[in-house]
Formats: sequence, C-alpha cells, structure tokens
Amino acid sequence: MSELMPRGAAEEWRAHWPVVLAAFVGMGMSTIAQYTISLFIEPIEAEFGWTRAQIMSGMIITATLGVLCAPLIGAAIDRFGPRRFGIAASLAVPLCFSLLGTTNDNVWVWRALWFVFGLSTILLQPAVWTSAIAGFFEKGRGFALACVLCGSGFSSILMPPLAYFAIDRFGWRLGFATISLFWFVLVFPLVTLFLTSHKDRARTSGSEQSHAATRNFGFVLRHVILSRKFLQVAIAALLIATVVVSIVTSLVPIMTANGIDRAEAAGIAGLLGFSSIGGRLTVGWLLDRVEARYLAAVMLSLPLLAIFLLVQMPHSVPAAIAAVLIIGLALGAELDLMAYITSRYFELTFFGTLFGTIGGFVTLAGGMGPVLLNLVFDATGSYVPALLGAIPVSLAAALLFLLLGPYPKDINPGLHGH
Repeated sequence: MSELMPRGAAEEWRAHWPVVLAAFVGMGMSTIAQYTISLFIEPIEAEFGWTRAQIMSGMIITATLGVLCAPLIGAAIDRFGPRRFGIAASLAVPLCFSLLGTTNDNVWVWRALWFVFGLSTILLQPAVWTSAIAGFFEKGRGFALACVLCGSGFSSILMPPLAYFAIDRFGWRLGFATISLFWFVLVFPLVTLFLTSHKDRARTSGSEQSHAATRNFGFVLRHVILSRKFLQVAIAALLIATVVVSIVTSLVPIMTANGIDRAEAAGIAGLLGFSSIGGRLTVGWLLDRVEARYLAAVMLSLPLLAIFLLVQMPHSVPAAIAAVLIIGLALGAELDLMAYITSRYFELTFFGTLFGTIGGFVTLAGGMGPVLLNLVFDATGSYVPALLGAIPVSLAAALLFLLLGPYPKDINPGLHGH
C-alpha cells in the first residue's frame, strides 16, 4: 500500500486510521435521508394523497437550516473540535429521523417533523467528519478524505434495499425507525471511541494554545467567504449538487416513471454506492497527484451521459444500470473534490468554517433540487424536462472549476507539491 501513496502518507495512515473509520461511518449517517426518502414517496403518496413535491418539501426545511447555520457550525468546529458534534449527532439524528414516521395526514405536521429533523442535522455537517482528516493528513490527504467520504457510498449501497425491506415488511412508519436504529447502533460506539482531532486532543490535554481559528470570523467572512474565488467554488458546488443530489434522491421514481418495476428499480439504485466508492477512491488517489480543477471539470460533467441514457432509453434496464453507475461516479467525486479544493485554495486554519459554508450550499441544493425535480414531474407527468434542464447547470459548474487557476503558493505553504 505504501508504494501507492506519496512518501509519508503510509505513516499518517498507521497513526490515524481509527479516526478515518469513525469519520467514515459518521459520513454514512449524514446521508440518512438522501438515500432512503425516495423509497417513502410512493407509500406516503398512496396513504395521504399528497403530491410528490409536498412529500419532498421537508427537505427544503432541512436545507434552509443547514445553509443558515453551516458557517457558524464550521466556525464552532474550528474552535472546539469535531468530537463533541459527532457524538451529539450520532444520538440526535437517528432519534429525530424516526419521528418522521409519526406524522398524520396534515402535511404541516410532516413539515414540522422535518424541521425537528433539520435541527438535528445541523450537527451533521460534512465538516465534522473532514476537519479531523484535514488536520491529521498532509501527504495523503486526498485519499484519506476520499475514504471518509466513501461513507456516503456505503450508505447508498445499503440504504435503498434496507429501506425497501423495512417498508415492505413493517410499513413505512416503522421503516423510519428501522433505518434510525441501524445508524445509531453503527455510529455511536465508533464515534465515541475514535473520533478526535488536533483541537480535541489539545483541549483534553489542557495544552490548547491558540484561538486563531475563531479570533476574527468577521475577517474570514469579509475577505475569504465573500471573495470571488470562494464564491466561485461555493456556486459551483451548489450547481453540481443540485443536479447530482436531485437525480440520486429520485432515482427510484425516475426509473419507475420509465416503466421499470419498483423492486427492480430499488435494486438498481443500490448499485450507486459501488460506483460512487470506486469514483471517490480513484479521485482521492488522483488528487494527491493531479490539480483538482481539472479532475473537477471532467468528473462533474459525467451527469450529462447519465441524463442521455435516462432520457433516450427510458425502458431499458441496462441503460438504467449504466446511468446509475455513471451518476455514482459523479456523486463519488463531488464532495471529495469540494473538501480537497477547500483545503488547497484557502487557509487550513479555517477549514471547518469554509468547508462548513460550502457544505451549507450543498445542503441547500440537496433540499431545493429534489423538490424542483418533483415539481416538474407534478406539472408535466414526466422527469424528462427537469433532466434536460440539468445539462447546462452541469456544464456551468465544470467551467467554474476550470477557471479557479492553479493552487495559491502563499496558502498553507509547503502543502502544494505533487
């Protein structure tokens, strides 16, 4: 393994692999709704008669809370370390997700429960799981981040068939509880035992020396978050996440609308995780060797091919499989690229604040996109217009990454060599 890594990366892995493991399962839990909610659409629609946009409307609430709170949570992670947030999230998120199964036929009760769930997911920002890795890994940072972010690929493999089984066996209400119990049992022990960071270790040892990460949040806001380059990254993240997350969260309805059996569609959707993990690990390995902007432009143009297959060959199971595998590659690359670009183009001292802000944009896209996609379906009876509309959005995101330019030489000096 050491031959495949830059010099020094193997030593980093030997010292810090338990942190990677804890962050991996935590990252998996962060997608608790993303990879299961599409399985709940049809049974809830059948019971209450709500439109699909109404069912997905709760995601806008969680997205709004996420984008408003993400910079502040990121700043708090920089100040206090990610450990406390990870432990709190592993308790609160499964509990609040299970409450979604208690809704009645009033859509506003459903939305209120999503508000409660959204409050818990504020603790579940990707910055919680990536900030420790960015601090512990230098030479092998790209691959380490990729391994952590593969947690979402693990979730995308396991969650569609698990959700389908739970709903089919116990009903959709207990389906929420079953999924919640799974994540609690998996995440809470590992995060409690292993998740830590330089900041957490300094705090527990009493050797904390600097408050640089939080001494001037206003300065970071004015001179970094509102800078052209950071806004360029954030907008590109918003655009590509809108496309990828919208398709991912609605894969099963898209395929069933194309005439594919629902059980078969759920099985095909489960393939997403395999390609996302493969794409993530490959991109993570390449990030330690190739400039991230070029990888971003290539990998995040992949949804165009998936859209072509879904639109031009709607009834073909092989085409659906190919489309899911391709969109999985883009999904695997997306957040890994965002985390790595943040760590290379901006000061690592403020990684939690900056990546938390980008994570807020991604969360916003994750809430808006699926609702917009299903609004188009409700209005037209087809997902095709929304899928076609995603094409220029993907191209714009790829262009924004290309225009970033080379890594700055005066940011995190000594960390840019390849």
